[in-house]
Amino acid sequence: MSSPLNLQSLYSPQNLQTLINNFQSLITGTDNSTPVSFQGLSSGLQTDGLVNAIIQQQGQPVQAMITQATQNQSAITALQTIQTDLTNLGTSLGTLNGTSFGAQTVTSSDSSNTYVTATASGATLGNYSIQVSQLATAGRISPTLSGGSPTNLAVADPLATPIFSGTSATFAVEGTDGTIKTLTLGSGQNNLDGLRDAINASGASVQATVVNTGSGANPYELVVTSTATGTGTTGGLVTLADVTSGGPVNTIGITAGTVDSLTTPTTLTGGLQSSGTDVAQNAIFTLNGIQLTRQSNVVTDAAQGLTLTLKQGGQTGTTTLTVATDTATITSAMQDVISKYNQMVGDFNTNSAVGGAFYGNGVTRSLMEQLRSTITGVPSGLPLTSTYTGAGGVGVSINSDGTLSLDTSAFQAALANNPSAVKAVFAFTGSSTSPAVQFYQGSSATTTGAVGFNITSYTPGGAVSGTFTVNGTNYTLSGSSGTLTGQAGTPLEGLIVNVTGTGSGTLTLSRGVGQALQDLTTSMTTAVTGQIPILIQGFTNANNNLAQQISDGEYRLSMSKQQLQAQFSQMEAAVGQLQAVSSSLTKLG
Repeated sequence: MSSPLNLQSLYSPQNLQTLINNFQSLITGTDNSTPVSFQGLSSGLQTDGLVNAIIQQQGQPVQAMITQATQNQSAITALQTIQTDLTNLGTSLGTLNGTSFGAQTVTSSDSSNTYVTATASGATLGNYSIQVSQLATAGRISPTLSGGSPTNLAVADPLATPIFSGTSATFAVEGTDGTIKTLTLGSGQNNLDGLRDAINASGASVQATVVNTGSGANPYELVVTSTATGTGTTGGLVTLADVTSGGPVNTIGITAGTVDSLTTPTTLTGGLQSSGTDVAQNAIFTLNGIQLTRQSNVVTDAAQGLTLTLKQGGQTGTTTLTVATDTATITSAMQDVISKYNQMVGDFNTNSAVGGAFYGNGVTRSLMEQLRSTITGVPSGLPLTSTYTGAGGVGVSINSDGTLSLDTSAFQAALANNPSAVKAVFAFTGSSTSPAVQFYQGSSATTTGAVGFNITSYTPGGAVSGTFTVNGTNYTLSGSSGTLTGQAGTPLEGLIVNVTGTGSGTLTLSRGVGQALQDLTTSMTTAVTGQIPILIQGFTNANNNLAQQISDGEYRLSMSKQQLQAQFSQMEAAVGQLQAVSSSLTKLG
């Protein structure tokens, strides 16, 4: 056997198995340390067996280290499994605490969804009455028709028909957002496709296309359309102008215009503009009897949490949209949490049985107790007067083996009765006594319980500031656009609130058991600092040391074995010599 290996920093299950195989070879005599054996030729003794027996006796300390290293490796593997289980559980809890409790269904009185469709997340439950008068459209420039034939912006061939005279032409284009861009075509771009490509590459908020109508002398027509719907800042107009120095040079009816700068234009006058039905318009609709106007047909700000997609205008009646809690989605998310939790408990129980990797390990048992007490505990900061004050009240129960069960009927009944109260049991939630301040988000570092506030300064769309009080200590927060965020290192860290005006009141913050369990799984599995990685590193460090000691011990055993084999070989030779002398003396007698 070669010199001992340096495995101090190279420990792995594969290296450990190599050491085990080496040890077995040593003590069973299959290590090829003695290529040719002459055991018992003179003495009649089974010297190989004697050597192996001696080496087995000497190798007992090494065997004990191998046994310990094997047990450590089993613990590492089991801990890695638990770490994976905890990570999966944390992900599942994140879904439940995050998007799932906001899941809602929207049903419509119009089964064909002719005029409007909607989705909801966090919207106020109930009915919404919608009437769509007009859709938002995009402004465009298209050919002017006379007798059904285009009088401008049309050519016979988009590549072969020149569109301007001379060596170059400069154009300006403006979308409904008021952004103006200029573009210059050279002789190699003197065609309709060249103008289209230059417009699209200009950075203007428009899209140019060449449409083949398939009829007439000039079937290829240029259409320039705003990329956004609504009237924008130009009253719904899109403009395309020939701003070539010295006057227009195009031959396709683009009228002359002027810009204040060819490189950074801010004003454009003249040119060809949208007209008639090509002028963009805004969407017009009523929501619960209030007429609203929007630039887009996808409306996200008419009612909090409700997204409307307007599909057709001219509606004479109304469409009733009913927003309800999506109990199926929430129940599925809750069942997934239960499944992930039970997988973790099952793996722990298997490894905690007699002979298991965790058998008699108080540290892992303590970790499981933390997890169990968290999910079955009372949400921090939740008022005792709340409808539900724990997971047990909404259908979650714990079994004798530590796994959880979900009574789906009880869970869905609780959701139907008070979905906000069910959410408060699991997620981080907050309520405010003032409509001027609404809770948005909390984190694992955010305090719970009552937090007083006084919003002293608020400007719509601008700066906002106020004082928040936690346990008698004031914290001044400043923000913008109606948002205030708690400062790191304070009890308000991770807190985000939306502000719509000045005023004072109280926030009641609570951390549900689901959020607390999610925070705990994160702290347990965080690299380097988490309890599970620390345990794994501890066993790994122990096996690093054991691997080196085992390697050193095997080297010493190998040297001892070679020495014993040499000694027995010398003995055999000596016995053989004595036997030869004895035989000679016998013949002389």
